Amino acid sequence: MKTESKGSTTGMSSFITQQPGKTIWILYAVISVLVRLPFWLLYFIPAALRQQPQWTYRQAITNKVVKAGTYFFFSMRIIPTLSLDPGKEKERFVVLEPAPANLYQGVLEDKIITPMTIGGTWYPVPHRKGEARERVILHFHGGAYALGTGRDEDTGYVAKLLIQHVGNKVFAPQYRLCSVPSGRFPAALQDAITSYKYLLDLGIPSSSIVLSGDSAGGHLVVGLLRYFSEHESLLPAPSAALLWSAYLDFVPYYGSVESHHNYATDFLSRPLMDWSREGFVPELMRSTDPYISPPRHPFATKTPLWVGVSGGEVLEDENDEFVMNMKHINGNRVEIYVEPHACHDILGFGNVIGFETEAESMASVAGSFLHNLEN
Repeated sequence: MKTESKGSTTGMSSFITQQPGKTIWILYAVISVLVRLPFWLLYFIPAALRQQPQWTYRQAITNKVVKAGTYFFFSMRIIPTLSLDPGKEKERFVVLEPAPANLYQGVLEDKIITPMTIGGTWYPVPHRKGEARERVILHFHGGAYALGTGRDEDTGYVAKLLIQHVGNKVFAPQYRLCSVPSGRFPAALQDAITSYKYLLDLGIPSSSIVLSGDSAGGHLVVGLLRYFSEHESLLPAPSAALLWSAYLDFVPYYGSVESHHNYATDFLSRPLMDWSREGFVPELMRSTDPYISPPRHPFATKTPLWVGVSGGEVLEDENDEFVMNMKHINGNRVEIYVEPHACHDILGFGNVIGFETEAESMASVAGSFLHNLEN
C-alpha cells in the first residue's frame, strides 16, 4: 500500500497527539461525526446512492462511520500497551521466550532490535505436548504494525472464523508494534520466528502448521516465508499460508490514499498508513527492500499460498501485483480469491462493519484450498 511522504506529518499531527490538543481533537471528532450522521442516514436510503449498490443500508452507514472514526483515532497516534499478564484470556495466554540465537540470521540480526520475550493467545484452548495431531493456525493479527494484541478484543472474531472453516486451533502471537521505536523492523519478524519455533517445540509438526495473517499480519507471513526460503536449513516450512487483505507495499509516493479508485468503498485512512510506514521502516533500510515491500520482489517458496482480498479495498492492487509476480516463479503454488463487493479486512472486522456473510464466504474458500492440498 503506497502512502504519503513523511512531510505530511507536521505541526497539526504533533498538536493532536498531545494534551490539550488530543482532547480538543476528540471533541471535534465527535461533533463532526454527529453533524454528518443524519445526512448519511438519509442519503444512503436509496441503494443506488450507496458506495456499492449491492451493499446493505447497514454496510453503507457503517463504512462512513468507521472511516471517519479511524481517521480521527489514528491521527492521535495512541500507543497501545503490550502486557505479559494473562488478563481475561487466563490460561489461554502464554509467554514465549526467544528461540535459540542461531535461528535469527541475516535480516533478523540487528544491533538494537533483538529477540525478546513475547506473549500469545490460544483459541479455543492451548495445545499441549503429546496431544493428537491437529491443524494449528499460526495467525498474525492486523493493525498496520501499530495496533493489536492477538487477544480476544481484536482477534476473537478472526479466530472464530478460522476454527470454523480452516483449522482446529489458532495461536495468535502478541508481536511487537512499530508504534514505539523498539518495535520497528525486524522486531515483528523476530517474534514470528519465536512463535513458529514455540509451536514446533510443542511437538506440532510443520506439516500441521498453517501460517495466516490479516492486513499487516499478511505482510508478516510473507516475510516469514521469504526468510524460510533464504534459510532452508534452519526451520522446516509450514504446510500452507493464508493472506487476508494483506498490507504489502510500504513504498511512499507523493500522492494520497484518498485518490485511490477504491477509497470510497474502503475504511482505511491516511493517518494509519502514515503512522505505520514512519514507524516500521528503519532509517537505514530502503522502503523498496524485499522484506519491506514484497509485491515487486517475488521469491520461490515450498509453501502453497492462498491470498484473499476484497474488490472494494484500497489494498487490492498490491495484492494482485504480488500474486501475479509470485506465480511467475516456477514451482510456486499461489491462488487468489476476490470477494467482489467488500472492503478491507472482512476477516478481522466483518462483524463490526456488517460483512459477516462475506467473511464467512472468504473463510470457507480458504478452507477448501487447504482441503484440496490434502487430496
